[in-house]
Amino acid sequence: MITVLAAALSGIMFYLSQGFDNVLALAWFAPVPLLWLAYGKTSTWRVMVASAVAILASAGYLLQSPYLHLIPPLVITSALVVYTGLFCAAVWFARFVQRRASPFLALLAFPACWTGCEFLMELASPNGTYGSFAYSAMAAPVLIQSASLFGMYAVTFLMCLFGNSLAMALRPERETAAAAGVGLMICAVNVVFGIVRLARPQHEMLRVAGIVDETAVAQSWRAHSLSADLAVAETYAREVRLAARQGARFVVTPEGGMASIPEVQSAIIAPLVAASRDTGAQIIAGFHSERPPADFALSITPDGRAQRYDKRHPVPGLEDSYAPGRASGWLGHGRAVEICKDMDFPDTIRPDAANGVRLMGVPAGDMGIDGWQHGIMSAMRGVENGFALVRPAHDGLVFASDAQGRLVALEKDAPTGLTMLVANLPLGSGPTLYTRIGNVFPWICVIFTLAIGAGLALMRSGVSGSDGPSRQPFFFRRGLSGSSSPPTS
Repeated sequence: MITVLAAALSGIMFYLSQGFDNVLALAWFAPVPLLWLAYGKTSTWRVMVASAVAILASAGYLLQSPYLHLIPPLVITSALVVYTGLFCAAVWFARFVQRRASPFLALLAFPACWTGCEFLMELASPNGTYGSFAYSAMAAPVLIQSASLFGMYAVTFLMCLFGNSLAMALRPERETAAAAGVGLMICAVNVVFGIVRLARPQHEMLRVAGIVDETAVAQSWRAHSLSADLAVAETYAREVRLAARQGARFVVTPEGGMASIPEVQSAIIAPLVAASRDTGAQIIAGFHSERPPADFALSITPDGRAQRYDKRHPVPGLEDSYAPGRASGWLGHGRAVEICKDMDFPDTIRPDAANGVRLMGVPAGDMGIDGWQHGIMSAMRGVENGFALVRPAHDGLVFASDAQGRLVALEKDAPTGLTMLVANLPLGSGPTLYTRIGNVFPWICVIFTLAIGAGLALMRSGVSGSDGPSRQPFFFRRGLSGSSSPPTS
């Protein structure tokens, strides 16, 4: 009964925090029942079944996903098997270390193992970091500022550390309680760091705008002539002028919001060029073309220049006809452009950010229900790399966020007609520690997990062939007494 209850509690919390419901606080508590179970006398196979059920529940939101029909059943089944297997392995590893090593190693075992697993999974995923634990913390910017130091995986680690600390604290052993206290203290330091970072004054502001016109977007996909394409561009040019009259000097339109015919592109964008020249606003305009198939954005500046950027990560199954772009989104003068799914990949964004990006324009498109879940992934890139961003998404959210992940302004995209957001946006400070060192932290988690696992296996083998546990290094010893005997299971 306890096993079933632990699986149910964790499963519910994982589902509500990881899916479309975005119940932030539950994400930090979701692993606690499973880890508490793992550290007790429940048999290993029961703990593994409970862990599998709970983490599969967290993926239940995929059944609501508008992308589900795009994924072949074999692919999604394989992905779920790998995801479930690795999570169960992380819980098993936590149990393994807890029974054979000091509480202080047990404190780090689950956070390091799951962070490393999440990192390795997402390195190979065509969907990048989609589904990471870290994104469920985005609604509380004070908790995610560590991403500026070590990336989003620092947030995943801290969430797991908090849950593991609570699970250990619920076990009545003096040494375990001391380790749990250290874990909670580290989490408290993270909160203090977040408070300090959010309290820093932000001096340089820019008036920005995000524009989505769903009626114009629909017309752009029906347009197959110069006159029809030009009419859509003229609509957006009028709306850019409207935003400029409210002071906007950086205006972003949605992904694929206008249609282009390559051989007459200069004629199609002429109204936007004129609007930029007349208002002094830089425009980041999302376009699509049918021949050849392309998803791209144009940066149009008041001097009449137009710089093209092609989306580097087309959506699998939906945009397979698009050739991925290869060029950087760097625009110069502290600005850059990316398109929608590109922002799901930290390793794509970080080299651009290293140039000194302080403001990012992100034309985007979502599918309604996933607007928040997908949008906040872009905001995390801003925290990691020190830039503000404007992200207007058709069938999603139109928002501007600062370099600390705070949503400065937010509008829900209306089903028809114009949705426009105009706001004063603090520019980011530019490259962070994470921008400079990259994925050092998750690699440390991978190495730590492998080293501790191998070390404990070797120590167990060596101890079984020796006269006693005295040869074990201190940090491998179970408890302060040096006893290496695991509890009865």
